[in-house]
Amino acid sequence: MARIITENKKLIQSYIFTAAKYNFTAYEKRIMYRLVECAQKEIEGIKLKDNMHKISPIQLGREITIPTASILRDEKDENYTIAKKAFLSLCEKMIVYEDEDYWTATPIIAKPKISKKEGTVTFLVFNEIWNCILDFTKGYRKYEFATAMKFKSVYSMRFYELMSGQTKPLFVALEGPDGLRERFCLQNKYKMVNDFKRYVINAAKQELDESSPYSFVAKEEKAGKKIIGWTLFPVFYEDREDPALQEQARMAKVTARLQIENNIYDYLRFSYNFDSKEINRNKKTLIEGQNRIPDFIGFLAELKNGARMAENPKGYVIGAIKKKLKEL
Repeated sequence: MARIITENKKLIQSYIFTAAKYNFTAYEKRIMYRLVECAQKEIEGIKLKDNMHKISPIQLGREITIPTASILRDEKDENYTIAKKAFLSLCEKMIVYEDEDYWTATPIIAKPKISKKEGTVTFLVFNEIWNCILDFTKGYRKYEFATAMKFKSVYSMRFYELMSGQTKPLFVALEGPDGLRERFCLQNKYKMVNDFKRYVINAAKQELDESSPYSFVAKEEKAGKKIIGWTLFPVFYEDREDPALQEQARMAKVTARLQIENNIYDYLRFSYNFDSKEINRNKKTLIEGQNRIPDFIGFLAELKNGARMAENPKGYVIGAIKKKLKEL
């Protein structure tokens, strides 16, 4: 049986995917959540050390290995029937881009291979998709990984992403290029507005109300007698948010001066001329360095010659710490 990563965390998802137009099943969405998780681990410099989870750079993108069971909730998948169907279906779906000069279509994943002996699946993600996952230029959404993975309905997943961290009322149109019907690829389904509200909006709200820290109240918006969309008023259930993630968020707001040992803080200031803002900006790396690198002061001292020769001495120090952490 595959060992599944169940640790909760805040995932950061590009708003491009949050607002994108696609029609995924819940299983396909869980594959996408696993992709976002892998991409986040890569940019955080976290090295995956077990055979069940791998991110391998290749010429065209990344080769990803995850346990096949990691896209399930608690159901059994005899002969990998569910996994086969989900990965095969996602292979057939494309990210399409078009400008004045070119039109391109890139499959979201390619060449999935299930190892029945290991209980893993390995597949390719092309650079265009990987870069899209990491493109935060249009904004981003943070959400709890464990919460997103447990929803039954794909509409619950979409609305959870949309409402997670939302503090102001949000208008969503029913029709049009940015409307919910287009986003969810429901042009030929739930054509009656009442059916759309019942099977999409109300169904998602019910599941969010039951188990999510974020939900909404939907107010119909009309043009004359015609319903043109809904204003979603955010609802936040603080008691449902993961306490460990709440503590992480609280500690993130605490200045580095209170989290980094005095001798290390002073060494950075007086030996490398870091100011308090620069230390605070890099506090995650520095705190991890002091906690994981043996004799961290000695390690910093060994960087003096290299930093002296570097064009950006402070950048050299931070880069060297990150490199060392990857090696551990």
